Amino acid sequence: MNKKILIGMGILILLIIPLVYAGNYGAGAYGSGDYNVGEASATPSTETPSGGGGSCVYDWQCTNWFPSECPESGIQERVCANKGTCSGTAGMPNQTQTCEYTGPTEPLFDIFVNILQQEACAGGKIKAEVNLINLGKAEVLDAFMTYWVINENNTLISELKDTRRIKDKETFNIEMKIPKSASEGTYRLYAQIDYENKTAVAGESFEVVGGAYCEIYPSITEYGYFILIAIMFVIIIILIVLVIKRKFKGKKKEDKAINIPKVKKEKKKELAKKLALEYIGKSILEGK
Repeated sequence: MNKKILIGMGILILLIIPLVYAGNYGAGAYGSGDYNVGEASATPSTETPSGGGGSCVYDWQCTNWFPSECPESGIQERVCANKGTCSGTAGMPNQTQTCEYTGPTEPLFDIFVNILQQEACAGGKIKAEVNLINLGKAEVLDAFMTYWVINENNTLISELKDTRRIKDKETFNIEMKIPKSASEGTYRLYAQIDYENKTAVAGESFEVVGGAYCEIYPSITEYGYFILIAIMFVIIIILIVLVIKRKFKGKKKEDKAINIPKVKKEKKKELAKKLALEYIGKSILEGK
């Protein structure tokens, strides 16, 4: 019975620990804010939504063209996101351009993004691993990093920035907040590195979900540490009780084992005394 209890407690701990770390993984590593990113866009345009009721503004911001050196394909790309209040794609700048390939070159840095969770809740966070690899001359550089989360209409919903000193390669984790107003659907996280007038960009898609999962999961992760501490406290108390009970039971058995010979010895003495009295009484009667 005791063995089963201990196994059950161990399983509970193994179930709680991932929830705790999932809720706190990478927390507080980066700040957030509103920044001008990449190239400056054209003057923001206004649009009146169908049905009236006021106007909204498009404010397109684009990354630099990448790869910085024209590739063999002769096509460079960039990512444009709308930081305005409109939700459509009107006036979105071109995200590809032709260029002249002048020979085999390679970017100094290559960048890779790996989403660590394929689903995120509105009001929650999305976590990703970023890998930077130096493919050129090894030297320390100050790299300016920008991270975007955009929806299917290329509307910017979250943004981060930081600066890193990099030489050969570096792998690090980031997390970005998903606004509570974000609707369910497919989103994309982009990471951009800018260094010495060069740019590299990478991105990966994920899903924003809702429902009962998003209502329960944040509560579990928020109070995960308290739950874990409470369970461990209960386990310690139970273990102490079991140890004390076992020692008490063992001592009781030991005392009983010690007392048995004493009882037998006393019974033998009483029996011998009784037999002696009977013998004396019998001898006196026979003497008469």
